[in-house]
Amino acid sequence: MPLKKIFEPHRGICVGLWQMTESIAQLPKPKGLDLAFRSEKRLKEELCVYALLSAMTGNDQLVIGHESSGKPLLEGWSISISHTRGWVAVILSDDYQVGIDIEYSSDRVSKVVERFIREDEQRATLAQQLINWSAKETVYKLCSEQKLDYFDMRLHTLQSDIDTVFEQKRHTSDAVRGAVRVDVLKTKEVVTVHYELTPDYVLTYSFLDFR
Repeated sequence: MPLKKIFEPHRGICVGLWQMTESIAQLPKPKGLDLAFRSEKRLKEELCVYALLSAMTGNDQLVIGHESSGKPLLEGWSISISHTRGWVAVILSDDYQVGIDIEYSSDRVSKVVERFIREDEQRATLAQQLINWSAKETVYKLCSEQKLDYFDMRLHTLQSDIDTVFEQKRHTSDAVRGAVRVDVLKTKEVVTVHYELTPDYVLTYSFLDFR
């Protein structure tokens, strides 16, 4: 079973991670869900999301809706979903607003740093770039009503040894874990984003009290 893990980083918060290793034929098909008119890639992502959601809640009858913006909706829960090459991540809460992002680890971000990293942010290393990109995606989802741009968010300085630790662990399965504060410049809010950086992916998530 490609369920990577389910954990509770805070009371009332549940995070799940699924590695997409199965074929579409091997994945359960939720009852009542219209699976027509989807590409093979999109269908596999959606089936993995539902498999992960079922594992997290113990309920295989849940149906995810969407706002016109594409934001996912789940009755009784705040939910955020992300997928990248080979991975699906979900965060759930009935107490907090939530946001999550996962990106596969690659130096492709180095080619586009000017599009998402401000001049007053760290950008020298791959670890800094990956965390910045993913953390801003998470805050964008968390504060979706604000329609933030990348430059409307500013990361505080990351832990001083993150690059050394990441390089040491790049050829292992270990993760670098931590948290970074992010300024939402439009509202002058400061959001804490938790991160997990591995040789395969960067995972970030955050949560706020309902407004």
